[in-house]
Amino acid sequence: MDTMALSNEPPQDAQLGLRERSRLERFRRIRAAAEELFNERGYEQTTTKEVAERAGVGEATLFRYVTTKHELLLLVIGESMNQAIDAIEAADQLSAPSSRTAADYIARVYAVFEERAKFFGADPDNVTSYLHYGFRAGSQLGAQSIAQGDRIIGLVSSILDSAASAGFFRPDVESRVVAQNCNGTYIHEVLRSPVRQFSPDEFWDRLQKRLRVQIEPLFSNS
Repeated sequence: MDTMALSNEPPQDAQLGLRERSRLERFRRIRAAAEELFNERGYEQTTTKEVAERAGVGEATLFRYVTTKHELLLLVIGESMNQAIDAIEAADQLSAPSSRTAADYIARVYAVFEERAKFFGADPDNVTSYLHYGFRAGSQLGAQSIAQGDRIIGLVSSILDSAASAGFFRPDVESRVVAQNCNGTYIHEVLRSPVRQFSPDEFWDRLQKRLRVQIEPLFSNS
């Protein structure tokens, strides 16, 4: 007779499955609670204790999933930013084949940063915190933020390289340096907006003015 069939305990594999599902469910609740509280109160005003309470777990349990509040910010904003960059890259792939003029290439660069401006405008306080803490040495946020910035720099650089091949962008200018400057301008505009008490609604207008003087003089209409 199969003694396991008479046991009230589930098989070991099933126990592991239940434990894993419970772990994933707690992690999901923690992430959701952090996102809700960051949206309601902002990252700076939210405590890990409040996140744990909203998630229905003890604070000690929360710290088995994340080691710092910064990691919660990474989970919430970092994941959303990755998804936004995925969408930006996909949109540019669709528009690339129709690039025929200098204006088309310039519009593609602007489209990249306009979408980034929308991302900032949807959650300015938390995006600012994400970028601010990302610059701290040794920060996990920093590693992710740098990787995200490199994706944007790579995309903009490839657009400018294509424009150069088509004869619209100055061949004596390094496209990657221009892309780095543009990305740096975006980051600076994010970080200075709350300090200067600038309206998030006008973020794209401010950013585009700064980008225009860096990009358009490097193009010709030939």
